[in-house]
Amino acid sequence: MKIKLFISSLLIFGALLLACNSEDSQVDSSTAGGVSSFTGKYSTETSGYVTWYEGADASSVAYYVPEIESGWYHCAVSEPKYSELPAGTAVELSANGKTVHLLVTDLCPSSDNAEHTSQANYFFDLEKSAFTSLADESVGVLDMTFKTVPYPTSENIKIQVKDGVNEWWLAFRFYNMRYPLKKVEFSSDGVNFSEVESLSGIENNWFEVASGENLLSGNHYFRLTDVYGQTVTTSNVGAFVEYGKYDLGQNFGY
Repeated sequence: MKIKLFISSLLIFGALLLACNSEDSQVDSSTAGGVSSFTGKYSTETSGYVTWYEGADASSVAYYVPEIESGWYHCAVSEPKYSELPAGTAVELSANGKTVHLLVTDLCPSSDNAEHTSQANYFFDLEKSAFTSLADESVGVLDMTFKTVPYPTSENIKIQVKDGVNEWWLAFRFYNMRYPLKKVEFSSDGVNFSEVESLSGIENNWFEVASGENLLSGNHYFRLTDVYGQTVTTSNVGAFVEYGKYDLGQNFGY
């Protein structure tokens, strides 16, 4: 009787173990496909404080977008937080019982705002209109909570060509991504891709191809990877012109 009971217990334990392993495998396989929800460090509410600034700087070190979704605002991220909240991060922020939606399109450098960026609970410098929708500008500093969310665009990723480009040097920026970019690769034939560097030498959404021929009039294929490993590979975008804007035909999944 004891032997039968022992064998039965082993069988039950084994079945439970297989069930657990099966469940883990399903989770792993779902993420291995490259489709992921936005589950970064700040995907749950985090407390901190923000300040405000005038306008949005088109020469921003971080990431400036030619267009932004209706009802959304620009914000600058504190430089020490940039690796965790990179350019293109979408944010839902609440204070005083009100909520605004922000896109990280700028960088708040420590050299310009050391008083705040040195504080562990300082996160964003909001464009003035975003701040004043939550509190009077005279407040200056505002306690808040925030979480990251997908950027809710229904359109495709866009690319804009920089000024000063020529057949031997090409620079461009990406915008309208649902999630921030982690890696950008370029190809002139759609087969052989090489990773390209950010233009300023730090993480941002300006990139450059500094070697090759016919870089403007030739073919342009891109492979973009977001912070969760989702990848989109574009078809040939065609010839580029200075200041040109182009639709890449795809976006990352939700």
